[in-house]
Amino acid sequence: MNKSVLLILVLFLLSLSANSQVYNYEDGEGPVDPDSIQGLYIGLNLGYYFANSNTASIYGGYGYDRDGFVISDFSRAWLNQAIQRGDFQEGRTSFALDGITSNEWEFTESDMPGLMQFTGSFLYGLHLRYMFNSDFGAIFEINGTNPVTVGEFTIRRLGVSSNDPGQNQPLERFQIRGEEQRLMINLGLHKVMGRKARESKGKSTALLPYFEAAGCITFARFDANIINLGDAGTVNLMREIDGFGNFQQEANVLTGIGFGGLASVGGQLTIGSKFTINVGYAANLQQINLGEFGDIGFQHQIVLKAIYM
Repeated sequence: MNKSVLLILVLFLLSLSANSQVYNYEDGEGPVDPDSIQGLYIGLNLGYYFANSNTASIYGGYGYDRDGFVISDFSRAWLNQAIQRGDFQEGRTSFALDGITSNEWEFTESDMPGLMQFTGSFLYGLHLRYMFNSDFGAIFEINGTNPVTVGEFTIRRLGVSSNDPGQNQPLERFQIRGEEQRLMINLGLHKVMGRKARESKGKSTALLPYFEAAGCITFARFDANIINLGDAGTVNLMREIDGFGNFQQEANVLTGIGFGGLASVGGQLTIGSKFTINVGYAANLQQINLGEFGDIGFQHQIVLKAIYM
């Protein structure tokens, strides 16, 4: 989902509002007082989640102690161990470099990935809402997402000149990928605004602005750290392999809990007395705890909620 898709979606909702007749009627009856409309609504959350990059650097190849959560130095870095720990790793790296010997390449700390940042990720979840009247209610949500960060590291070929474009370049580039799981629980209030003002002017109340505020709990989990060595395949950095290719141990999976708050604004399209669609933006001031990382920062969401009473 990108900006153009979101723009089309908003225009579609505006078109529905302008061209469809919407009622605040109970089934088979005449108009009802909005304050008499109450009940439990259940819905589906879909959207796009933009995580800040506070924890992204943990996937940059250094990793953390196998028995704890302290970030490793270069000599013990997961990526360094996977490239040149012993004969097995050096042979795999040489194969990725078209079969040259281990004396013809080098990997140093300067070849480690640079700044790691999360890309946007798909968000999905369940929305429960109890409306005390047509415009005010309490909400409970459970949402999940999987932020991903992708970076690049290099391995230098020795004795190769880059002056001739036809020759192999001295730096070979490979991809590193980090994946994180986040489960978010939101509990708060939902408020629809402007209904009475539009009704007093005889205007449709099919599309109205809304505001939500909620407290949040986020469960985070270090999910994967993988490198791609081209023809030599992918390597799971969380699995420690000795210099002879034998499995030794796997890193403990980091998990953490963070707390924060959420504020959301958007538009609510009402279809009959049973069905609503919300499209909005949410800013989440949140602490994400993983290992040594526990900074507070903003996460951003663009959400679509399809809700049925």
